[in-house]
Amino acid sequence: MRKIASVIALTAVPLGAIPAQAQSIPFVPDIYMGLEVGTGERSASRFGETGTIVASDESNGVDYGAFIGVELPAFPLGYMAVEATIGDSTGETTALVRDGTTDREVTTQARFNWSATARLGLAPLPGLAAYGIAGYGGEQVDVTVTDVATGTQFERDDSMDGIIYGLGARYMIGTDVGIRAEYRHRETSGAYDPEQFMIGAFVSF
Repeated sequence: MRKIASVIALTAVPLGAIPAQAQSIPFVPDIYMGLEVGTGERSASRFGETGTIVASDESNGVDYGAFIGVELPAFPLGYMAVEATIGDSTGETTALVRDGTTDREVTTQARFNWSATARLGLAPLPGLAAYGIAGYGGEQVDVTVTDVATGTQFERDDSMDGIIYGLGARYMIGTDVGIRAEYRHRETSGAYDPEQFMIGAFVSF
């Protein structure tokens, strides 16, 4: 019995002498995925038609989609992640474009959109993170051009892509479930420039 106690005592000493850092488990990035929904604002654009916009109608649509990301190692109290997002929208715009004596109505319907972004910020409280967003993305748009005088119509697809920036915050409800709210703006060619106000829920693995 004394021999067993001696062995335990001798074993415990070197274990206690090991620094805490050496005993820690190496950091493993967290993969997360989720769904989001919100509102999307888009400005009327000429979409390549010559002339000047003399009237416009902009409908704020419902935006929704899915995302998958990886939360990466960060500095103390920091938050860092990279993410890919796909989505769709009900957003529409209409612009009346005047070129001399010719008026054309340019109507758009937002469709498929995508983005690849990075998130960097602070995690001042357990489970809470506030961050900035930067990246690149695009949106497929159905465009219908109507000659007002003759009623002649033609349709085409257009892709509006550009840099994305924004702000967001996320909160972990438990160890594997979280919620978030984000504002994202995309700079595209022309005046289209979608803005999204999104809320989402996700699970972490």
